[in-house]
Amino acid sequence: MILFLVITTSITIFIFTLTNSHVPIPVFNANDILFEHHTIHGNIIVSTNPYDELILAFAGHNIGSMEYLGSVATVIDSDMIHLVLPATDTIPFTTHTIVSTNPDLHEIIVMRTNTSIAHQAHAKKTACDETAVFMVSSTDLTDGGVLIIGLAANNEIILEIEIP
Repeated sequence: MILFLVITTSITIFIFTLTNSHVPIPVFNANDILFEHHTIHGNIIVSTNPYDELILAFAGHNIGSMEYLGSVATVIDSDMIHLVLPATDTIPFTTHTIVSTNPDLHEIIVMRTNTSIAHQAHAKKTACDETAVFMVSSTDLTDGGVLIIGLAANNEIILEIEIP
């Protein structure tokens, strides 16, 4: 009887430990985060990695854990980088982000091609005040191509990129 209890207890502890162990997740250094946008589904984070590359990541809130998914940047111009994080089973929206050191860039509008659906980007100057981050997250941008329009303070178009 005692042997049965010991074996049963050992198996129970082993299964409990196995099912409740979490895979270590990457932790962002607060100094490396350029922008963080909070949503009801989780946080969208623009950060740099140890190789000084920009990363767009989603930290979703699951029961007792967080899931990190990310995207690597695409250089648009010498002073602008585009990051995109597509919708998945975990992320219900697509996120487009422009990181720019262009002082003339005042506003970003992201719209679906061939439609009138457009979104103005959330904007934030970073701690160094030389870099601005513009972010749009929407389910409207999930299917099909997008047009990214950058405006100067006088509403002159200084950036226009179509992404299929």
